[in-house]
Amino acid sequence: MNTPIVIPAFRPGPQLVALVEQLAGRAVPCIVIVDDGSGPEYAEIFERCSAFAPVHILRHETNLGKGAALKTAIRYVLETFPDSTGIVTADADGQHDPADVLCVARALEQNPDCLVLGARQFDRHVPVRSRIGNLCTRALARAILGQRVQDSQTGLRGLPRKLLPYASDLRSDRYEFELDMLIAAKHLGLTVVEEPIRTIYAPGNPTSHFDPLRDSMKIYFVLFRFSLLSLVTAAVDNIVFFFAYRATRSVLASQAMSRGAAVLFNYGAARKAVFLSHERHRILFPKYILLVITSGALSYGLIRLLTYFFAIDAILAKVSAESLLFVANFVLQRDFVFTQRPRAAATDWNLYYRSVPFTARFTRRYTARVLVSALRKFRNHPGGEVIIELGGANSCFLDRIVAEIRPSVYHVIDNNDHGLNILSARPDKPPQVRVHRADVLNMHLDFRADAVFSVGLIEHFDPQGTRKAVLKHFELLRPGGYAILSFPTPTALYRAARAVTEFFGLWNFPDERPLHRGEVLESIAPFGEVVLEKTLWPLVYTQHLMVVRKRELPREAAASA
Repeated sequence: MNTPIVIPAFRPGPQLVALVEQLAGRAVPCIVIVDDGSGPEYAEIFERCSAFAPVHILRHETNLGKGAALKTAIRYVLETFPDSTGIVTADADGQHDPADVLCVARALEQNPDCLVLGARQFDRHVPVRSRIGNLCTRALARAILGQRVQDSQTGLRGLPRKLLPYASDLRSDRYEFELDMLIAAKHLGLTVVEEPIRTIYAPGNPTSHFDPLRDSMKIYFVLFRFSLLSLVTAAVDNIVFFFAYRATRSVLASQAMSRGAAVLFNYGAARKAVFLSHERHRILFPKYILLVITSGALSYGLIRLLTYFFAIDAILAKVSAESLLFVANFVLQRDFVFTQRPRAAATDWNLYYRSVPFTARFTRRYTARVLVSALRKFRNHPGGEVIIELGGANSCFLDRIVAEIRPSVYHVIDNNDHGLNILSARPDKPPQVRVHRADVLNMHLDFRADAVFSVGLIEHFDPQGTRKAVLKHFELLRPGGYAILSFPTPTALYRAARAVTEFFGLWNFPDERPLHRGEVLESIAPFGEVVLEKTLWPLVYTQHLMVVRKRELPREAAASA
């Protein structure tokens, strides 16, 4: 197990020592306990806990609250355990069985991109104040999160590593922190996994420091933030509409002015105070403006409908229309604008080969024509060339190249089994084709070629990986041979097309890094000279193509490069 256990503690009882003792005996790698200003009279309990090998004690001089204690522990784990899956939080009051703590830890390691909640069962054996509090927060949490959560106040949670930096920056410091954490997880697009756990309460629940009135009000304030913001926004919207309509007597002009004023006030507050979003403005703001325009158009239509068919005053019609759209606006902000779609760390090439975009038939045809033209122009041995395609699993270029260039051998090198299997199983695979499974960055092959090319390969690495991928082209070339590299370049057209695709959640290449011409030129400079380059504008996601002739290099120069 690679998951530290975090326990915030304020004036704990002997239950804390018992919990730590049992966890320490079950191969837990680390237990981080935060003494949240308990005072000297509780020093003995913390000292007894520190006697167990995996325990780390952190201290607050004064009581800062459960949320503050959790944030202290989170920052400590991020710095001290950089390879951990995440953390599991547990309470110090004996309400969590050690077996359940380990169960949540295992669930987190099996679901490292999910938020795991230890869900208690609130039956008649649970204290009344806990049952009532959970019923209320569960209903309200479902409204703001858009999903059913059995136990929104559970202290036993598995927090994935992705959530930790966001959680450590939350402003709340007490019990409301745990609900803010759920909202942050919602924004990040994390799936919530609930793991059933035992429900343990001592008679009267004496060790809990949860104040039913004070802390419940703080939790409910978190849930009412959107309502409060919406009321203030509505006031701004309607007041501006009122004065604009009195001045212009135009519903359309008044609606535009009131919506503009509302946007200036609402966007920043909703992003930071309600939905706790850290998403970039270039991703959020277009979605937000789209919602504003759509909502404004619907509101305008309702106002015209109410004033025309029912002879309702325009001001009253405006208030009625906005009231009807309130819930829809909230749901769309929650689920469309301020929720971050999960992002993969790398391109899923299996998915790509299973469902090739319909636009690819046009872009591939154009790219194949450009490649054939370059190969024909710079061929060394007409009719007898050896050609290598790097990253060409299930190659979409080989048929045209084989038909028009007629190489003696056409090697395809990739490490994607799915794409290579599709290519190998083709009944019409040309006899010149040889398929090789190898990692482009770490391959060691004993044959050489007259031409080596790649399309859409070198941009899927960090700068060091890109340099290494470029080098591999030249390692496989004979002296005087030609490398052809085609890669996306960050033109205004590329940026605009990609932004639109990302906006609609259709971008499937999260690790694609558009390359500036200078970066690629620097990588190829030690090995060859550019004989042709052009930008392929018709592809929209603009590619830059370079043809480079390999020159002779002293062995020591190649090694140092």
